[in-house]
Amino acid sequence: MFSMFLNFLFPPRCPNCRAYVERRGDFCAPCMRRLVHVHALVRPTEAADVLDGIWAFAHYREAVRDLLRALKYQKRKSALPPLHAVLQAGDGILAQLPHPIAAVPVPLAAERARTRGFNQAEEIFAPWLHAHDIALTALLIRTRATAPLYDHTRAERRRELRGAFAVTEGADVAGVDVLLVDDIMTTGATLTECARVLKRAGARRVYAFVLASEHL
Repeated sequence: MFSMFLNFLFPPRCPNCRAYVERRGDFCAPCMRRLVHVHALVRPTEAADVLDGIWAFAHYREAVRDLLRALKYQKRKSALPPLHAVLQAGDGILAQLPHPIAAVPVPLAAERARTRGFNQAEEIFAPWLHAHDIALTALLIRTRATAPLYDHTRAERRRELRGAFAVTEGADVAGVDVLLVDDIMTTGATLTECARVLKRAGARRVYAFVLASEHL
């Protein structure tokens, strides 16, 4: 009843173009077609031996970009429903991966986790993965903080991230298939370093899902 009353007072709108939609948090059909596109990303050369596949669910632009920034930098969890809606397009890709598979969020540095109060990768992917009987598992930790990477070259990112991740103490990943999840991918340096650590620890195959990427 409350939901009906809320929708009457404030009709749900597309988070991108503000057109009316049926359910709160949904994108309208034209924006969904333009922004949401599950696609395999080209693996960086240095990732070829450690990452068995990378997929993005949406293009990092317009409302997708704004929602992710609002979640990460303004701590606005109201951005989550439309981001969760984006993931529904990936059911087919998830079905193609081996099962069982351990889903692992890219970890934040301790200070960043305390400041933000949550890991955005967990907040984005956990409900969707849970609906497919896949639990998020903290198999990785961040051993140290790293400098912001957005204005670094690919080589600089690799150097900055070297040694920044480790397998969680007591975790056994030998022979395990792993699905890394993160919010965005730019150069792929972070995913590559995480995958390298997991493969060195004995993981069988490592895949990665990101909600969005600038790469088509």
